[in-house]
Amino acid sequence: MSAQTTPRLDPVALEILWSQLQAVIDEGETTLLRTAFSPIIREAFDFGIVLLDAEGRSVVQSRRSMPPFVGTLPRTLRVALDAFPPDQWGPGDVYATNDPWIGTGHLPDITMMRPVFRDGAIIAFAGAIAHWADIGGTIWSGDTTEIFEEGLQLPLRKLVDGGVVNPDLAAIIAGNVRLPEQVMGDLHAQVATLEVAERRLHDLLDELGLDDPAPIFTEIQARSETAMRSEIAKLPDGSYSHEVEIDGFDTPLMLRVELRIAGDEIVVDWTGSSDQVDRGMNETFNHAYAMSVYPIKCVLSPEIPNNDGAYRPISMIAPEGSIINARYPAPVATRQILGHYLSTIVLDTLAQLVPDRVIAESGSPSPRVVFTGIDADGKKYGAALLLAGGIGANSWRDGLSAAPFPSNAAATSVEMVEATTPLLFRRRELRADSGGAGRFRGGLGAVTEVEVRGERNCVVSVMTDRVDHPPLGFAGGGSGAPNRVTRDGEQLPSKSRSTLMPGQLLSLQTAGGAGFGPPEQRDPALAARDVEMGYVTGEQA
Repeated sequence: MSAQTTPRLDPVALEILWSQLQAVIDEGETTLLRTAFSPIIREAFDFGIVLLDAEGRSVVQSRRSMPPFVGTLPRTLRVALDAFPPDQWGPGDVYATNDPWIGTGHLPDITMMRPVFRDGAIIAFAGAIAHWADIGGTIWSGDTTEIFEEGLQLPLRKLVDGGVVNPDLAAIIAGNVRLPEQVMGDLHAQVATLEVAERRLHDLLDELGLDDPAPIFTEIQARSETAMRSEIAKLPDGSYSHEVEIDGFDTPLMLRVELRIAGDEIVVDWTGSSDQVDRGMNETFNHAYAMSVYPIKCVLSPEIPNNDGAYRPISMIAPEGSIINARYPAPVATRQILGHYLSTIVLDTLAQLVPDRVIAESGSPSPRVVFTGIDADGKKYGAALLLAGGIGANSWRDGLSAAPFPSNAAATSVEMVEATTPLLFRRRELRADSGGAGRFRGGLGAVTEVEVRGERNCVVSVMTDRVDHPPLGFAGGGSGAPNRVTRDGEQLPSKSRSTLMPGQLLSLQTAGGAGFGPPEQRDPALAARDVEMGYVTGEQA
């Protein structure tokens, strides 16, 4: 096949090409997993890796990529191309930023983008986002009052010039974080990830005898767009709204969405949601957009390739100054709390249209807990626990227990945390009776108990919600149990920093998923199994 020939894009050939592109970006993912220093990347998979076309539109992402990163990276790259036109990008360059309004919504996530050149022209981009172990400022927490408290802000700039990391910028980063070894290791791991993705794309194009993959990219995106438009067109036109009250920081907050369907397009409108607040749980537009469109894709067209084409029929409105689209310099550290709610509320609204294709509310947002202190050798340590609650049931099966949703970040390995910090885990098990009752039961939350060894105190930052507003069931199903965080039995505020002293026990109980359908319709054999396995006890049994 000559370099000027485009492969015949029949369905079989296109599926093979899609799988080959998937392998290209998956090898980039493997590079990151094997070279990253911090457990939050290696163990919890808090990252995203995306291959994009020359215009900055997504084509394919690695299999473990986080949904919000898949949704934000194309928007970040398009801002970068506006600020730095293609003629300012050279081979081996990497532009980077953690600007929450350009990138993923909070400072710990670093977005990097690298052009792929072939015969002197940019034919694609490789992008990688990773949540670094630290970004300076206060530790990751929800009680900040402005962005300047939350860490080092990296404006969109060239981090790597022709394959060489900018030493001045690297020194500034290393000098502003608590864990410079982990952070710099993660920085170089991300850079290597992009390099590997570029190399593997060249290998594939060499194998195909192609110089320009644009026709393949365009066809994949077009088919995803056609499939999504076809599914939207099956829904009745109209306006469908839903609103939810959440715990908030000091007082409850309101999240309100309206889905407007017209033909083969959907508008997601968050007008009517609460105004931005003076604590670190505000959203930015990019992250809110990603978390709003993701559940629509999951419900309406889950099997087709996930790329820019799937989202072209979906647009979003979020008034500036609202908690969904906060103005700079609003604090945004725990924007994941709102992001998880946004996906849930969109699903709740879609239940009005396709009730058999959605799940009841899940035990999310689950607690994120950060520990930091000084170990016995006098060295600074830090660890972030990403915990998972139960997933809501649906119309045909029970919800999964202790499983992440809508994030797909894995629960942090307690063995890894124990090996690198003075923390000791006393207990980790499923939380009995936490899943909502129903014809199908909600998934169970989990219980994790931890203490600090040695003689030094530990600072603990707790970030969660659903303490006063548990997950609600669908079609007569029961609610899941709420999140609960206690220290020696005393409940801690859901968004706070506190001290854990040696001998004290921190208990983290994640929320259960809600049930689907009336509990009296549950299969007696399933109910008996629940009791036998200890999932349901006492009065609920």
